[in-house]
Amino acid sequence: MPPPGTAQVKPPVSEAKRKAVHEDTLIFNAVKSYFKYAGVVLSVWGFGYFSFSPSWLLLGLVVYIWKEKNKKTQKLQIAIAQEAARGEKETILARVEDLPSWVFFPDVERAEWLNKMIDQLWPYIGDYVKDLLHKSIEPAIKKSLPAAIATSFRFSQIDLGDIPPRIGGVKVYTENVRRDEIYMDLEIIYSSDSEITVVAKGINAGIKELQIHGTMRVIFKPLISRIPLFGGLSVFFINNPTVDFNLTSLANAFDLPGLSDMLKTIVQEQIANIMVLPNRIPISMAKGLDLNKLRYPQPQGVLRINIIEAKELKKADIGLGGKGKSDPYVKFTVGAQKFSTKVIDNTVEPVWNEFYEAIIDVANGQLLTLDVFDKDPGNKDDPLGSLAVDISQVFSEGVMDEWLPLEDVKKGLVHLNLCWLHLANDPLELDRVKSRKEMESEKKTDDRFSSCILLINLDSARDLPRGKRSLNEPSPHCFLSVGTETKESWIKYNTVEPRWEQNFRFLIHNPNYQNLDVDVKDKNTGKTLGVCTLKLREVLGATNMVVDRKFPLKQSNSNAYINMRCTLRVLTTTDNPEWREEKDLIEEVAEAVTPTLSEQEGTSVDNEGTSGEGTVSSSNVEKAEKKEVIRSAPSSKPLESTVRQRKNTSSADDGKGAHGLGRIQLTLQYMAQKNKLIIIVHKCSNLQALDSNNLSDPYVRVYLMPEKVKRKTTVVKDNLNPVYDDTFEFPVSPSEVSGKLVELAVKNQVGVFSSGQKMMGVTTIDLANMNINKALTKWFDLQPEDSVVRVSLETEV
Repeated sequence: MPPPGTAQVKPPVSEAKRKAVHEDTLIFNAVKSYFKYAGVVLSVWGFGYFSFSPSWLLLGLVVYIWKEKNKKTQKLQIAIAQEAARGEKETILARVEDLPSWVFFPDVERAEWLNKMIDQLWPYIGDYVKDLLHKSIEPAIKKSLPAAIATSFRFSQIDLGDIPPRIGGVKVYTENVRRDEIYMDLEIIYSSDSEITVVAKGINAGIKELQIHGTMRVIFKPLISRIPLFGGLSVFFINNPTVDFNLTSLANAFDLPGLSDMLKTIVQEQIANIMVLPNRIPISMAKGLDLNKLRYPQPQGVLRINIIEAKELKKADIGLGGKGKSDPYVKFTVGAQKFSTKVIDNTVEPVWNEFYEAIIDVANGQLLTLDVFDKDPGNKDDPLGSLAVDISQVFSEGVMDEWLPLEDVKKGLVHLNLCWLHLANDPLELDRVKSRKEMESEKKTDDRFSSCILLINLDSARDLPRGKRSLNEPSPHCFLSVGTETKESWIKYNTVEPRWEQNFRFLIHNPNYQNLDVDVKDKNTGKTLGVCTLKLREVLGATNMVVDRKFPLKQSNSNAYINMRCTLRVLTTTDNPEWREEKDLIEEVAEAVTPTLSEQEGTSVDNEGTSGEGTVSSSNVEKAEKKEVIRSAPSSKPLESTVRQRKNTSSADDGKGAHGLGRIQLTLQYMAQKNKLIIIVHKCSNLQALDSNNLSDPYVRVYLMPEKVKRKTTVVKDNLNPVYDDTFEFPVSPSEVSGKLVELAVKNQVGVFSSGQKMMGVTTIDLANMNINKALTKWFDLQPEDSVVRVSLETEV
């Protein structure tokens, strides 16, 4: 007996006894659930066996559902009360985690005035987005779809709803930024009641109630002394935003576990490809701005990541004997870049010791996000915890080697070693880095580390070869390779002078021995249009480690070349402020040499086939060419292209031709060795809508006069910008060419008993002054049938 007045202390319960009680509870719950469900099945069988009325069964089902709902509500209330009793502060903070960022961070300000403006503008924004989807996005999607689906694809419903996005908070950076730029972070909270539906082949599918939550950064750069006071701005998400939505119509079939997650991942990846670092949306606000430097600025550095090991991970796979195990691996992201380690089987203390390198565009605000999973083949992988590392901390400290606790789990630690690498434009720094590694006895690890980064601005190509027989224009795209890594450019449809204006980045192990290989291919045929190779040691020895020039293409059977700017930077732990200096983004361009819109979009005869965006190219070679175009003699070839472009543009600024009926693109060539006249009908643009659905079913009739030999293209259904690429051959002797006329009639296919309008426009071409030694590709304006004026080819400069 203890002395009076003293508290009786209970002996501590052993860990083994507590575990035994826990296992007994689990077994009891399993047996209880078994008899519960067995009783339900037996009751249903009994109702059927004794022929009771189904109404009793429905009544019992209603009572059961009501009871389960009340039980869940009661359990939730009890759980919240228990958590509040254990830790009131933590429970309250956990329930307000979805509040806007200004609640938690004192340097984030409210933006209610901005939200009121967005609310007022939202109906007009909805109209703009609807118009953008119909006129820009829908044609782009049709081009990427198979022909059988593309003709019927359209947006049937576009409704952004009545709930506009909200700005949860605004943060403006005043430190660690240049004097000529402003950094602003916006917390975007979009929980919409929108609904967007598409139709293809009579099948409806769509999404509704789209939700997006993320931090968007807006950079005003450079600041200038004239209105609007900044030359441009770039918009992007620093990290991947959270995306969620519900599916409608046929897409509901994908709203299943696994399929739904896969679809949401695809949508998130598409958003990342557009506006998650390193991707961004640039907007030019001042004349002379080099938009490519705004779209693809030099990265701030490279983060070398060493995922060493983990310990005390959760046992995801529990065995019968109470022992557990996991098959852990790590998935981690930096902006739009994704990485994954190998799987270590049957352990809760894995050792990976794997190295990775991520290119960092902006250190301030970006996160290294890690998720640890247990690999379950055939099932969804179980999460073992996650963590996020602020990259700006590594940038300021240079190196971070720590054990970091995992979040969302009770226990678990991950050992990381992070190293920040600056970019140097001094080739001697490469030798200094190698010397330091040799002194630190790290020579054995050189093979898994990169020593340089290669930045490529793929600008454009010129004079690519056409098809030998059909003379059709190719759809070129580039494959750029360094070692075993290959990257692909966008496809530019139906043009021999594509303008990509696209950037690529490669991590280089040794620039003295590695090469950059470029292979230009035709998407339509798969054939190579030309290749070139650049030895990286040439870039290493160039001024400022930059090579910006034309590269002749081999195997092209023409004078084709490609414009590229290649920049090499050395990766080093040494920081030098001179390496971070940036050149001015705005160049003062004289009025006499300012490129016109047509020049900015390229000099291809197929304006609509190119994808120029009305921006000034970053290539110094291109700028020199444009100046030369204006100063050179009238007989020069660049002037020929420029004058031709200006003439076509001035005659039909709106793209509908001088008569408002549309235009047609043709290639004309006479082959003397075969005594044949070749006519290729490429495409039509901006035709009239003659059918009840505001579309047409156009085809082209080709007549060779005066014999009136007829040919006909295929019919393209429901299209006002049809693409044919049909080739026709007419036997004509050389002496007869000058006396021929080519008449083309664009017609709308209608039914036999239909009274609808059939003729859409005509044009007549006089071949009297045709140059029989070369092919001519040109746009011709369509004219009314009753006022046809012959087009003479001698006016072609």
